Amino acid sequence: MKRRSRARHLPRHIPLPVQSTYQRALLVSFLLGTVPAIPALAQSTTATTQATPHGRVAQPGHHPAALRSTTQETIHVQRSRATRFQNKVGTVDTMSGQELQDLHIVSPKEIAAFTPGVTAVNATSGSTPIFSIRGVGLDDYSGTNMGGIGIYLDGVFAPYPALYNGQMFDVDNINIEKGPQGFESGRSTTGGSMNIESIKPTDKFGGYLDWGYSSYNTNTGKFAINVPITKRIFNRTAFSYANGDGWQHDIHTNQRYGAQDLLSLRNLTKFVIDDRSSLLLNLHYTRDRGTPTSPQDTDPTVGVGPNPKYNQVNVGNNRVGRNENGGGVSLTFNRNFDFGTFTSTTGIDFYRRSLYDNYDGESVNIGDYHWNDTYIAQSHDMHLQTNIARIFHLTVGVYESYDKIDGDYTSYRGYLEGVPVANFSDHFSQQNLSTGVYVNTVTNITRKLDFIAAGRFSYDERGFHGGTTDDNGILSGVPGSHLSYLDQNHEYERFTGRVGLRYKIVPGTFVYGTISNGYKAGTYFSAPVTAPQALDYVRPENLIAYEVGVKSSLLHDKLIINGSLFDYEYHNRQTLFVAEMPGNVTSLSLGPIPRARTRGGELSGTWRNVIPNLDLRASFAYLDAQAISAVSSIGGLPLLSNVTAHSALPFAPRFSWDAVVRYGIDIDRYRMTLQASYTWKDNMLVDLGDPNGESSKISSLGLRMEFGPKTGKWSASVYVDNLMNRHGDIYSFTGSDNSRAQYLQTPRWVGCNLHYNF
Repeated sequence: MKRRSRARHLPRHIPLPVQSTYQRALLVSFLLGTVPAIPALAQSTTATTQATPHGRVAQPGHHPAALRSTTQETIHVQRSRATRFQNKVGTVDTMSGQELQDLHIVSPKEIAAFTPGVTAVNATSGSTPIFSIRGVGLDDYSGTNMGGIGIYLDGVFAPYPALYNGQMFDVDNINIEKGPQGFESGRSTTGGSMNIESIKPTDKFGGYLDWGYSSYNTNTGKFAINVPITKRIFNRTAFSYANGDGWQHDIHTNQRYGAQDLLSLRNLTKFVIDDRSSLLLNLHYTRDRGTPTSPQDTDPTVGVGPNPKYNQVNVGNNRVGRNENGGGVSLTFNRNFDFGTFTSTTGIDFYRRSLYDNYDGESVNIGDYHWNDTYIAQSHDMHLQTNIARIFHLTVGVYESYDKIDGDYTSYRGYLEGVPVANFSDHFSQQNLSTGVYVNTVTNITRKLDFIAAGRFSYDERGFHGGTTDDNGILSGVPGSHLSYLDQNHEYERFTGRVGLRYKIVPGTFVYGTISNGYKAGTYFSAPVTAPQALDYVRPENLIAYEVGVKSSLLHDKLIINGSLFDYEYHNRQTLFVAEMPGNVTSLSLGPIPRARTRGGELSGTWRNVIPNLDLRASFAYLDAQAISAVSSIGGLPLLSNVTAHSALPFAPRFSWDAVVRYGIDIDRYRMTLQASYTWKDNMLVDLGDPNGESSKISSLGLRMEFGPKTGKWSASVYVDNLMNRHGDIYSFTGSDNSRAQYLQTPRWVGCNLHYNF
């Protein structure tokens, strides 16, 4: 305990030879191959954020009396983590692994329902979740572009949606930081970051078994075991598998769609080098052979009709399915010095995807896709955190990443072109290189007032080689000829920074104000397009963010309230448009909005033990996101519908809110927990220039009941999600034939779960 406590607390001063020690640490890191990509927060919790001896993540205020004597360290660590986030300047939303389980959150996309200001939807088949924080993201459905949100898995940057498919299991905590990031770790982003941390190995044997059964014959199994191999080597292996029949059925063949067949594995090994140093080796693998969901086209002559049933689709004999697999390895080195903490992480991931997608929602080939690609992504991040005489806190670090996609994307448009076979294919190679140097400082001006100053220099290269071919010569008359082609490489340098003030009103309550700017590198559109302009490079996006807020922790951390107001100014905002292509065909493509603006506010709160055993949690968000500049074309291609000044921006619902109520009932040696949750999001646009690109209002009511002994040895639960069986339109767009395709909300889902700790 004393040793860990010493590692967590920052030192009082820095000895004179700081620079040489830091240089030696950097050199050793490079020689070991442990140069890196991890947020400062991630490694600081590596040695301390653990599960209880029975495998469940402990939470303050929810520990059975029989376990309190054995979980003091876990309780202390979780409160320390909550306090650290609460003291951070800027808005940070956190969720523990236990909360994810209680709310039946099994994928990163589902986190958005319970996080104010965050939206996430599945584009196309569901393999490409689109994230947005306060309206900042990148609404591209092809899966080859990284958005304005940085996603990190155990500290390793995952630039593409495919790389975090299936990795939401055995989670310790998730934290979402809002506003421009990249000043304390990782990559420069305009909208924020999402950090997913798995439970780390400890020196105690334990684990759990978890099995669930739910609607549409869906079985889920999870398993984790923590084994201390030696006094200095600890290992944790976790496994997750889901298999189900699918909730959609075809109106002609009765074939099921939306079926699950997802397997994920992770093995973490911690090597304690000495009292101050440790290595963490992370090996992980994912395999997905499920059946994609299909949209419902409301064309009454070809699709399922203007008033489809929620679970009816029109796939017919089209080939629909997925075969995806991939994995990676990361190595994190952590060293505690008298003057601070040095962290270095390196990671590399590979992923292979072959996905047939009924993109148009119809049983004929109007705009179906085959996404066939291979990903490689590696990243490095290292940083040093120090204190100087307790009044000056410094973080300095470097970041580097490289990723490449080799793709072969085919669009099947036989019915649209009036011939049996009409295929357009985009054969391409896309490469991205990003480097950065960052510094973050916090200076204690007085006992109550802190000054924050941060800066970052970023350098990015973007390269794209390839284009769309007319496979059968339908438009060009020459089979295999190029309809569009690009061979470019762009370089960009950018300085970004942040300044701010934090003032402590009373212990546990402070107000803050920050001004920061962020940038997102330029990008390309990789889906098959018939016009060269639709393939062209989109310049980098820049954002200036103003934010003021208040954070308060009262009643010994039982009541936590966070509120903020913000104003974002965009320059060259990257977004998705629907444009008219040659041959009287409409198609999506990326383009810029010269100027845009987002204003809004958020309020969230948690109140534990309102009365004994009653917990409340709620949040509310308001967004006013508008295009300041009008847009009528991209690259000379006219939009299907012009974007006027003050038009709403995509993925920015004006209002959203959620609430969770949890109540525990003690029954002799047992405990029953009752929970109700409700989420609501306003309608929003999903792209621009598209009369059909708007979702409906989405709401969902969930109930859960859990029963088990107070010792936490086992538990049994039943739950229902979307109790009212709502069927809102969560994602819609105009297809290539100008018909409307839509994805509907997952229907009512009922299930049970058994959990055993050992």
